[in-house]
Amino acid sequence: MIKLCVFDLDGTLINSLEDLAFATNYALNNSGFPSHKTEEYKRFVGDGVFKLIERAVQQKDCSPEVLAKIKSDFDTYYNTHYNLYTKPYEKIQDMLQFLQEHHIKLAVISNKPHEFVTKIVNEFFGDTFEVVLGHSDKNPKKPDPTSLLNTIQTYHVLPQECMFIGDSDVDIVTAKNAGVVSVGVSWGFRGKKELAAAKADFIIDDPERLLDVVESFLHQT
Repeated sequence: MIKLCVFDLDGTLINSLEDLAFATNYALNNSGFPSHKTEEYKRFVGDGVFKLIERAVQQKDCSPEVLAKIKSDFDTYYNTHYNLYTKPYEKIQDMLQFLQEHHIKLAVISNKPHEFVTKIVNEFFGDTFEVVLGHSDKNPKKPDPTSLLNTIQTYHVLPQECMFIGDSDVDIVTAKNAGVVSVGVSWGFRGKKELAAAKADFIIDDPERLLDVVESFLHQT
């Protein structure tokens, strides 16, 4: 029986690609680097801001000082422009309501910096999620399972009573590292092929499909 659903944020609950792309392009341009098309950022995001900046710069010999400057400009811009185009994917709110009605606990774990994660989740989802964790000194980045395992302990559930839902291979590997059920969502940034290659337990094309997956566990002991 599933008692806890833990979600990735970007590409899973919210479509934030345009705002991430605009913030990164702003920071790149400030340091004399060229912009990228929004669609290209589907391959850049997912492993935290530092990795996003490295991938967008596309220069292996770029100095740490330059990367730090670009990240600082990204943080400053994104802090006040994170919600220009970002919004939950269609049917996400209904899906979350269904899970709550079935007394399933909800949490978010993201590789986005913790301060951004809490701000965005509070704005779009209020108090829907009891545990919300982004990357910080205390919360290592996925696929390290530490944050997921700590969340499982917080709710006093077993790993097999938890699902981790995300849009990338990083999310699927995180779930496997923690010994929980892995669910890949194909509507996000990476797509079904990557999720299948990562051997997700389930791959869903619509938020309503998650309800079917959860229900299949409801009567298990």
